[in-house]
Amino acid sequence: MFRKQTTMLVAITLILSLLLGFAAPIAYAEANPTEEYVFMTPLMTLEYFQQHRHACEDAAADLGVVGYMAGSDKYDANEMVTVFETLIEKGVAGIVTPGHFADAYRELIDKAWAKGIPVCTVTLGVPDSKALCHFGTDYVTYGEIMAKTLLGRIGNNGFIFSTNLQGGGDPAHDIMKGILNVCEANPGFEMVVQVEDQSDAAVAASVIGAALQAHPDVKGVIGAQSVSGIGAVTAVREAGLTGQVEIVCIDKDAPTLEAIEAGDIYATVIGKQYTEVYYAVKFLYDYNNNNLKLVSDSKAAGISPLPTFVDTGAIIITKDNVSFFK
Repeated sequence: MFRKQTTMLVAITLILSLLLGFAAPIAYAEANPTEEYVFMTPLMTLEYFQQHRHACEDAAADLGVVGYMAGSDKYDANEMVTVFETLIEKGVAGIVTPGHFADAYRELIDKAWAKGIPVCTVTLGVPDSKALCHFGTDYVTYGEIMAKTLLGRIGNNGFIFSTNLQGGGDPAHDIMKGILNVCEANPGFEMVVQVEDQSDAAVAASVIGAALQAHPDVKGVIGAQSVSGIGAVTAVREAGLTGQVEIVCIDKDAPTLEAIEAGDIYATVIGKQYTEVYYAVKFLYDYNNNNLKLVSDSKAAGISPLPTFVDTGAIIITKDNVSFFK
């Protein structure tokens, strides 16, 4: 009797062990704390870039490697070139970066590649470089999404577009192109005037306020930056048009989210920057560790088995879902 009970107990223990074994999570990869993956950017202390830092750290933690942010507090190409060169000399495992200074970065990305350090770009690409992959959504698409969001709110009416075409570079022009694409497809939905806000909320409030006085029939404002949206809130409030002129902008800093919660901004459009950096780190890790078996050894062959572009899409934040982002 005792022998039967013992045999049964052993059998049950074996079955439970097998079941628990199958149920246990499978590690993504063996931890390698010597591998360092870096998110590199100018203006690194901005609230906007903290989601990028968290994404790099989170992906690295999942993989058992090191992840951190490096860069400069300033928007200075020379400083960023120095940071980039330092990371290359240090021999980090991979670099994720927005291509803020494409002309300056192009040669350094190629230099990193030559030293066996892969680079992925996010949000802003570096065309004609050896960047392994680019993650993001182009700014023309952002412009189209913003315009369609406002169109759905105000219908075929006129609106003001506030931006910094003079200093905003290609993204500002691309956003405007996307907006005009929607205007062309929807006669009556019209950009009545475009104002220059110099990427400053106070300037935006002034120029939008003047435009509202000059064009009293407009029903909306599109701001190409978060400061444009905040400036629009001030202008609309001072004109006594709260609830009559709808505002759509971009990005998700705290003032913008608070304005949406208060009903002063109808919607903001954001990219999935966390997603971009998180998967960029994992892509670089897979490349370094030869996890994609397109060929026997991608690094030795000097090729990349990874996608060259990943469109991470965009998210529209309104009063209905803003609490999740705060």
